[in-house]
Amino acid sequence: MPFTSWSRALVDLGVTEDAALRKRSGPHLPRHIELFDDQALPEGKRVVVDGLRALVAKGDPLPVHMAEPDPEVAEARAWAQAEGSRPRRRRWASVEAAVDGYVLRETPYGPHRSGYTRDSRGPRVPVPVRAVDGTVTVVAMPEWAWLHEGQWIWAHTGWPVETPGQIVDPPQVFSPAPGLRWQVAVWLDLGREGKVLGEDYGVGISDWQTAGWCASREDARQIARAYTAHRGRYARADVVEHGSDNGVVSLTADTYFPASDAPERPGVSTAPGPRPASPDSSEIPEPAWYQGQGRPPHSSLVVWTGTGWRTLVWTDWQAANIAAVLGVGDGGPFEWAEVWGPRYADRDLHDWTQEGRELHSLVPEPTFVEQTKRIDAARRAREDALLAALAERGGLTWDQAAARLTQGGEEYRQMLAVGQAAISRALHTTRRALPQGPERTAVRHALDDLMDRHLLPADAERIATEQLDSEIESTRVPEVTAWCRRAVAEYIAPAPDPVAAGVDGFRPKAA
Repeated sequence: MPFTSWSRALVDLGVTEDAALRKRSGPHLPRHIELFDDQALPEGKRVVVDGLRALVAKGDPLPVHMAEPDPEVAEARAWAQAEGSRPRRRRWASVEAAVDGYVLRETPYGPHRSGYTRDSRGPRVPVPVRAVDGTVTVVAMPEWAWLHEGQWIWAHTGWPVETPGQIVDPPQVFSPAPGLRWQVAVWLDLGREGKVLGEDYGVGISDWQTAGWCASREDARQIARAYTAHRGRYARADVVEHGSDNGVVSLTADTYFPASDAPERPGVSTAPGPRPASPDSSEIPEPAWYQGQGRPPHSSLVVWTGTGWRTLVWTDWQAANIAAVLGVGDGGPFEWAEVWGPRYADRDLHDWTQEGRELHSLVPEPTFVEQTKRIDAARRAREDALLAALAERGGLTWDQAAARLTQGGEEYRQMLAVGQAAISRALHTTRRALPQGPERTAVRHALDDLMDRHLLPADAERIATEQLDSEIESTRVPEVTAWCRRAVAEYIAPAPDPVAAGVDGFRPKAA
């Protein structure tokens, strides 16, 4: 008969927090799952626990029986079958214990259902776990299970309902690129520090996630070990090997668990000495992704080896977290790291066309003093680039170019900026007309050269003229368009005598 209505009251359940009992349990048990002291249970409930315990002690799997599903589940399944589609929701089941196994009843919702309070917790189900030495410990499992890769697993531990005790293996996925054969998969355990999913909080569920993809097994091992080296949210980390042609079933090569006495993760301190200069994006190119990769792991963690930069792992926006678990910084395996990701130049327009890659963040995070120095250095670099361009295109010395900028003042700088902006708009028009690919990215690089280093693209004057022709009098008065043309001419070929040419900033001041 089913093991129904388990109250969470200590007297009724026989739930215990006895440290000695947990120590004798043998298997690695999650801290947020309590234990049953079956000797304190009533006789009727003890029969059910003894029956389950006997099955596990013999090494037999625990039978799973499916009851009639919730009417809402049956209705959704019938509708999906009629439409020729599959329900997209996760399949949940409420579990009850019986002498000969478990009875599962599919429900539309899991542990996020309403009705739990601090004093009214969810039901608990007895789950016997067998250690290597044969010791069997009964844990008080919250009632929820979900379907993972064809088998039902406990939502709060990741254990298979039929063979509890070890987290189920990671799901089968495919390598995103030929050179990335080593997957780092981690079990994110949201039930920690005594909290129980659905009763204390409701943010996602405990599940496997791919931390990243590496080109070598050693890199993947290093990351997997780092995830389990300290106390935290990760209950297991696997290194999974994939075939070079993506046609070989993946195999788990290494598995790591956190130690029961794992220390707290230490804080990260900035490494001594100056941070090395960032690599150029051409030095850390993206792999050739397999066709059909709708969302390849574009984000990467690039580490400093002491002599140069190299890409450690490709991931889906988890590079900063990987850097944190590795302890990048003073005393860590790498002193410096950078997070690089795809460049979405038009994301403010909700256009997610990728144009190359860009630096997203620095690890460790720069101090205020370092960040101030970086901003000042970038400002000086932009000023030096403008001076160099003005000197080269105007046939001036460096000092003469600096004197020209000083004499022309803000009016002259504004005129140069307007000329630069007209060429920039022309490049933007060309760029947006192209699909994602090398040609569009090349135009993006030309834009970067123009805006950051004042390097002119090919046929700069022609494309700027065509751009202004397309805009003429449509959005501005003719005098403004004429002024823009003069600005383009001055930016491309500075006038030998700006005073005689009447360039803005050099005209005689009115009395």
